[in-house]
Amino acid sequence: MDRRNFFMFLGYTAVVASETADQKLQASVAPHAADENTASYADANSGERKARPEPTILIGNYHALMPLGMSFVWNDVAGIVVDVGAGSGWRQGVCAPDFAFSHSEFEQDGARVEFEWGRVGKDGAVARILSDKPVQLLVRLPGSPWLNFHNSFTNVGNGVDSLCISNEGHYLTWRLRLDAAATSKGGEYKREEYAEGRPIDQGVPNLALSIEVSPERPVHIAAGFSEVPDLGTVDTTLDKAIEEYETHRAGASGAWGNFVGAITENLNNSRFYSSLNKRVAHIFARSYPANPWTADPDYLPYFVWDTSFSALLASVEDSLQSKDTIRALLAFQMPDGKMPQVSSWRYLDVPYAFTACSNPPVTTMCAWKIYQRWPDLQFLKDVYPRLRRWHEWWARNSDGNNNGLLEWGTANRTLFDARVSCGWDDSPAFEGSELIGTQMNVDAVDLNSLWSMDAEYLAHMADALGLADDARQLRAEHAQVNRLMNQILWNEDLGVYCHRLWDKDGNPGAFETRLTPMNFYPLICGAPDQRQAKRMLDLLTDPKKFWGRWIIPTLCYDDPDWHYQGYWKGNAWPPVNYLVWLGLKRYGTPEQRGRLAQRSVEMFMQNWISKGICGENFKSLDGTCNGFPHYTWGALLCLIGLEAFMDIGPDGRPVAGSGADISENIELRNIPAGGRLYRLSSNLGKIEIEQE
Repeated sequence: MDRRNFFMFLGYTAVVASETADQKLQASVAPHAADENTASYADANSGERKARPEPTILIGNYHALMPLGMSFVWNDVAGIVVDVGAGSGWRQGVCAPDFAFSHSEFEQDGARVEFEWGRVGKDGAVARILSDKPVQLLVRLPGSPWLNFHNSFTNVGNGVDSLCISNEGHYLTWRLRLDAAATSKGGEYKREEYAEGRPIDQGVPNLALSIEVSPERPVHIAAGFSEVPDLGTVDTTLDKAIEEYETHRAGASGAWGNFVGAITENLNNSRFYSSLNKRVAHIFARSYPANPWTADPDYLPYFVWDTSFSALLASVEDSLQSKDTIRALLAFQMPDGKMPQVSSWRYLDVPYAFTACSNPPVTTMCAWKIYQRWPDLQFLKDVYPRLRRWHEWWARNSDGNNNGLLEWGTANRTLFDARVSCGWDDSPAFEGSELIGTQMNVDAVDLNSLWSMDAEYLAHMADALGLADDARQLRAEHAQVNRLMNQILWNEDLGVYCHRLWDKDGNPGAFETRLTPMNFYPLICGAPDQRQAKRMLDLLTDPKKFWGRWIIPTLCYDDPDWHYQGYWKGNAWPPVNYLVWLGLKRYGTPEQRGRLAQRSVEMFMQNWISKGICGENFKSLDGTCNGFPHYTWGALLCLIGLEAFMDIGPDGRPVAGSGADISENIELRNIPAGGRLYRLSSNLGKIEIEQE
């Protein structure tokens, strides 16, 4: 019997066995294996009925490869995905943090199809599919949506019954019902094969239901593990859910458009589940069809600074998942304290890749800002020890010439990986460097500025946790590295900080004078005095250097490689804009802050409105999207706009803006600070704040 026929046989025998599955489950010792989801189960040893623990049921858009789907995961042992979209031009839409309502669109055979759905009760969901033209669709149910979850489907005429089969041999019933005629396509549905030829489905049979949708005949769906919701309630349930969500949804209106809603739509649609680590977390991108970077829905890569920024963006509306994403990232901290550049990933069939180097230390800053929006001391208690160990790892392992300043490096002693660790993969910023031991022989402006910033934010955490000695030590480290940057990295001739080479004996050498936004990172940590800061800002805001129509290019306009407009050679990158923004908040004029905020939002929104994409990076030539079209940190451009309106003070209360010059009339709604929601409005340059 070949492999495919064996799995078809397995599906058949599992359906036959369903008649006696309940009796078998009565004797099961696993409380999570439901016998028709009863409130108790029979202990296999004593026969005594015991109360069944309340199951943990995840219902959401949690499958990395199916953005037009709804996922059901029961106690981390069973999982179903209902996938409605195989068309093109899909757009992420409104999505509530609790998945009470979700909306997305795609195109198929000339029709524009809308998919709306929402969670109902503890373990059910309802959905409707609408179309502006008659169209035939496939509602797909993969037999093995995640590596460890397997399902056997039976078409019951008006829907599907499924047995979810755990690796331990337990069964769980799931049902789907719809109000349209459906033709089963069981043996004919096979997803494409993706990276390295690995099929998603692991050889387990799938089921697809062919349905017709038209303007006059939308299709309604109800599904769940226990009692399936009534199909007659679908419209009422979804209409009520979107109406309620809109009352507390974060959003913006006015001259800049709904740039705050763009943040939540991207991040609420970018939470993914892995059956390997049993976690939901944000990864860097939502992609469809799959691509080599996210070809396996279980190996979801946590890139350190990408994932940290995703968590920060998510906190604009989602207080829980933003914190859990930071926790998920820090769970992969190495024994020596290093955070690996990327973890929880299988690339070229190597799991948990790229532990040789780390990534820009922005996680503490992101975690502190999340805490400011949604105060939670337990969150700080969870993350502070790991963040502090990472901070100390840098000092122990990244000072190859022992002068107190840090360099990028890698344990595998390859120059390429050392340069990649800075996050700017192909940037020419460190040209002329070499690897001495594990370190590039360049005292790095960007790394030292970010490490100094890290010390500042760790000190804030230590204060909140009552760790006075820690706070004093961290502030001393912050002051010391700032002093050393001024002593060693300040280039008086150029009026800016520069990376500086050192020789094999550790002696300081020449400055690296090729300019990038890294040169302005010391503004973030308060290193320059006012004279130095003015010289830096004069250079930053020179229209011939960085301050053009589409800002901020990663190479200045007069650099010989700016015209490439590829990757880190001239493109504008959202994390760079955001980090420079943090420096402008500290030193910039109101006009400079207002310009960066307005231009950043404009660059993002022109792509978002026209194509519904959240770019990985943008061409500084014309502001169009480059790289991945649904990359979470693209929304950092919008976060700059939000922070131009509101800071959060030490007491958790909102503070009007950062002195940004904003002349347009704009209103922001339901913006969190200190655990409360606020309304902000800008009228002729005056920002007003009131609690919602």
